[in-house]
Amino acid sequence: MLLSIGVVAFCFGGTGLGIFLEELGYIDNAGAFYWGCLIGSFLLAYLAWGKPRRDIVSLLAPMYAVIIFIFAVEMKPTILLQLLFAASLTVLVVRLNIKFSALPVKEQGEDSMEKYLYEYMHRITPFFRIVDRETAHEIASAVLSFKFTLYPKTVESVDKAISRLKGEGAFTALRKALTIIRDRAVKLEDSEVKDYSGLTFTHEEEQYLAIIIPEDEVESIEILTLHNALLLAYAVAYLCSPDDGQMLDEHQNFAIQILAPYKQVMGLG
Repeated sequence: MLLSIGVVAFCFGGTGLGIFLEELGYIDNAGAFYWGCLIGSFLLAYLAWGKPRRDIVSLLAPMYAVIIFIFAVEMKPTILLQLLFAASLTVLVVRLNIKFSALPVKEQGEDSMEKYLYEYMHRITPFFRIVDRETAHEIASAVLSFKFTLYPKTVESVDKAISRLKGEGAFTALRKALTIIRDRAVKLEDSEVKDYSGLTFTHEEEQYLAIIIPEDEVESIEILTLHNALLLAYAVAYLCSPDDGQMLDEHQNFAIQILAPYKQVMGLG
């Protein structure tokens, strides 16, 4: 919301500031004071890059601004041109927030658990949308190899993904989730079927998790932690690795089956 307001504010505000500076005598031509439109175009592109679906027109807004205001030799920048450009960016902001804020997945599932999975993906999108495709591919590989009990491959993919994940906050939680999956894979490969990772998610990290239930309803914190780790990894891979989207979609029942035992306690039917 702040970025959306910022686009409009810089475009129109910059034009107004140019007129004000011209009246005070600080600049000779307010039409040539087009920096607000330039800044607004870059803000729009940044906003578009963060959306779960890509809007090419908005992403190319800075290029249009540079061409129109700097390189167009036959067309001098004017106040009217700035206002028209600002109005165009305003329309793009509205379009971007209406049409490109939804995930490239179905809006509703056939049952409550599938619908909840999609809603969970929508909820965590702002935290993980900058995960690059190669990292997301390794995360997808880790999840799918774990499902197919290919535990050495799980460990390999997790290690690659963790080495590429930098940052704190949501990325700390994601690294922890991958480590939990890795620990469990190692235990299962060594036939230690009753052993899980010693890691758990903190209260602050619950905002990134799919399954949040009262403590008195938790039968096994280790199993719940593993389930949340798998769902988080699955969701991030689905959101950020289009190359693996079809495969993950085909094995969506893996995520649904993880959620299913918590259906009643989460009030999902």
